Amino acid sequence: MTDERATAREPRLGDLLEADLLVPIRSSSGIVMYDGERLPDEAFRHGTDETGAFIAAYTSRELIEEFGPPGSDHVVMAPREVFGRAEASGERVIIDPGSPAQVEVPAGVLPFLAAGLDPTSPEAMAARRPHGELPPLEPPAEVPPVFADALRTTLTEMPQVARAWLLRAGSAWTMGVELTPDAVLADFDEVRNRLHALATEHLGSRRDLIVTDLRAPSMRGAYDAVAAPFYALDTKPKGGFLSRLLGGD
Repeated sequence: MTDERATAREPRLGDLLEADLLVPIRSSSGIVMYDGERLPDEAFRHGTDETGAFIAAYTSRELIEEFGPPGSDHVVMAPREVFGRAEASGERVIIDPGSPAQVEVPAGVLPFLAAGLDPTSPEAMAARRPHGELPPLEPPAEVPPVFADALRTTLTEMPQVARAWLLRAGSAWTMGVELTPDAVLADFDEVRNRLHALATEHLGSRRDLIVTDLRAPSMRGAYDAVAAPFYALDTKPKGGFLSRLLGGD
């Protein structure tokens, strides 16, 4: 990966396939290794956050030196290798953790990244149904009113949700969630847990509602291309009594 990629922008999922990733390892001798395929998973120096352990991967030398574990060696790995290992072991992957560009890769797209496919590309969209992963997104013909009301009420109670899309994904529902800029990883866990509880109550199983973090622009674009948001946070200032009396908003 060239140093020119060391920017504060959030990487697109497709961009992550274009160059090598830098993964911290459990040694501190200043060595940079280039045969990452030979390393066992235990050699990775995992990061931790409120949700638990994750595989950390950086997109440039500058970012790993500034935000990576101090003094840690690292290994240069092909993106498909990193994502393939994470998918096989059921681990999370966070790109550029600690930096302004940090993004967690949604678990549901790891199989496509491991195969070298941009999850939102036409090829990946066509491959989703045969592989049994992430069926094509479709607008719902109808949303049960009681379920829709419960979703909106719950979303309104969580100020960390900026927008949310409710779509169909095969035989299941999927809700894509865009959090507010100041939200942290634990905020998405709260949203997912509450929405799964609603799914259990109204649909019979939490598995019938796939909740996806739309922090990555490419994932957000995939949902937004199918339908308008189901919910959007009301950011308009609320008028006082005098404002309402005089006909203000």
